[in-house]
Amino acid sequence: MGMVGLGNQTGQAKTTYRRLSRDFYKDASDSNIFRNHFYRLNKKTTVKIYYSAKSDSRTIVKKLALPKGTVIFSLYQDWNSKHVVGAGDFSADLSYHLKRKTATKAVYGTGRIKFDFKLPTSRLTRVKRPAYALPLGNGTLLTGGLKAISALPTRKSNALKITSDGWLEYYQYHGYRYPDPDPDSSGKMLTIPYATKPNSAVKINKALTKGANVYLYSSKKLAGVTQKKVRTSGAYKYRLTVHNNHTPVGYEDTAYGNDYAASSIYTVGGKPFYTVVAQGGD
Repeated sequence: MGMVGLGNQTGQAKTTYRRLSRDFYKDASDSNIFRNHFYRLNKKTTVKIYYSAKSDSRTIVKKLALPKGTVIFSLYQDWNSKHVVGAGDFSADLSYHLKRKTATKAVYGTGRIKFDFKLPTSRLTRVKRPAYALPLGNGTLLTGGLKAISALPTRKSNALKITSDGWLEYYQYHGYRYPDPDPDSSGKMLTIPYATKPNSAVKINKALTKGANVYLYSSKKLAGVTQKKVRTSGAYKYRLTVHNNHTPVGYEDTAYGNDYAASSIYTVGGKPFYTVVAQGGD
């Protein structure tokens, strides 16, 4: 899962996953895969950030002016090929560093960014995937790997978020429960798994790719993951290794379309993680 609000999932037993072919990644026609295109803003641009009110769970929309040069990710699927779309939980998030002024004490949730720019536009330029960005998914890696997937629908993973603008953020699971704002929900409770503010955050100052590994360098230590100290000081003092195991798995998950999800398995700082990369297939 990403940062979505989740309901009471009592209908799903402990989860069994199955290995998927590596050709899964090459199925460009599959509109259920969470693929991204990457863009750099050519001018100051205002987007909307969606939170929920602590008092009554209603949606609160904040406007945020992004500076020129900000990198944003667009969920790319057949239906929106002529648009640059920020799709909430299914495309990479902006950093809390950028969103912090919109996150008041009256709101909760991570603040989902939404935008829709019709192509072509002078507002932004498409760029290559940044070295720090994951090839698929919304940039959120969840602790536990296959063990955590097997425990579904129980969700207690911590989250490591790689933001579109190049930050590493670590969120500890806290499970904030709130009433579904839908008047037809009959009192159903939903869960926000993470706080608005990360427990720890660092700027990615450099990213190097070597085979299945991505090395992320920062000047400060990120609490929650194991980094290697490679210098005594400076912008590249700490290094985090993100290893793509290239072993996708599919499994039942009632939080996603057609009750089905697929994930890529990673090893981050020597520990198992996973990230959801598709839904609704079989």
